[in-house]
Amino acid sequence: MDRRSFMLGSGAGLLTTGSSFAATSKFPDVKLKKNLVLVTVDHGLFEGYYREGKESSQYMNRFFKNFKKKMTYFDGMYQPGVNKGHYSEHATFTALNFQDRAQYSSRQFISLDQYVAEHSVQETRHKSLYHQVSGGRNMSWNAQAQAAPAYIGASSLHENLFGNVDLTLQKKEISKQRVILKELMVNIKRRWRGTPQEKNLYASIKYQMDALETREKWLKVKRPRKSAKFDAGIERSPLLNAHHNFNTIFEALKEKQTKIAMVQFGGGRMPSGLPGISHGYHTLTHHSYYSERVDELSTIDEYVLKNLATFLEQLETEKMLDDTIVLFTCAMADANKHSCKNIPAFLFGGDFKHKPRVECSDSSGELKKPTTMLFSSILKQLGFRDPSFSGNDQVISELFKG
Repeated sequence: MDRRSFMLGSGAGLLTTGSSFAATSKFPDVKLKKNLVLVTVDHGLFEGYYREGKESSQYMNRFFKNFKKKMTYFDGMYQPGVNKGHYSEHATFTALNFQDRAQYSSRQFISLDQYVAEHSVQETRHKSLYHQVSGGRNMSWNAQAQAAPAYIGASSLHENLFGNVDLTLQKKEISKQRVILKELMVNIKRRWRGTPQEKNLYASIKYQMDALETREKWLKVKRPRKSAKFDAGIERSPLLNAHHNFNTIFEALKEKQTKIAMVQFGGGRMPSGLPGISHGYHTLTHHSYYSERVDELSTIDEYVLKNLATFLEQLETEKMLDDTIVLFTCAMADANKHSCKNIPAFLFGGDFKHKPRVECSDSSGELKKPTTMLFSSILKQLGFRDPSFSGNDQVISELFKG
């Protein structure tokens, strides 16, 4: 791997002037009380089938009726400042647009999964997993405003978790990356003038070097061996085979290979191999309410949600659901209108004091509970003494009251 390939792969090429950095927490790293699993779809769901009827909507009754006592539906939730358009998808778990991050010096551009990983004690071989079922826009962002690397496809995820990995080869790769980083560090110091760009790049290199140290340390932890029960060809029909993706995440939690995971559905290959789908994914999400497009889009939603429901059933069967916070949400509320208001937001498990529905706006329509309040509530339930996230330190009290 050469210098350019490594820097692109590590995300360092995304750094720009004005990246914001949160102050070091006054509290020690948290030993997580729960697992955290975030699930999202790039362009969101068909809005009518989760809004109409709310907690008794078509999607709630069809897929999650068995979890009524262990789930909460959030009605009218969104995040002020997250703009219209597809680039809002970057903000799904950051609550801040990537292009706007320099305008908010007090808010760190980092996704919820990576924030939890950054501020928690590492207890598992993988501190966090970012998994894209079929590709899509980056949604996992580290403390340097860099896109976290994703395992794309079930085969890649399974192999990295449970496959027969050559540790000697991995150590050589880490050593090669360390040499590149050290060389970059020397070059920066040689020409140092203290510009914002230099400071950002220096912080990025230091971050990557620390990550390599941690990765090398945890290579020594023995991984469980599991033979894949699926053919690599499943990637040609990702949604038809999404049960493999969720099952691999379930096994990772059960085998204590991670406590933090994000599962993302997106990209143009989403409908590949699905029967009865004749349009591309982007076209379907911009359906203009043509009935045939709505039907096809709801078919895509069905494969996502029924596999999520099966995953929840696995957790419940193994008595892991109370110890696992599962959040399904999207930044895009209605891709047909490029709207980011009234997003799908369903919270499962985690031993919250669940309510059938939490109203996020008052009778006048004024927003009272933005997305950041939900994220801060999750941090509190995970064990964070300071649940502040992206400028918010308030939690949704209904989730904690008896």
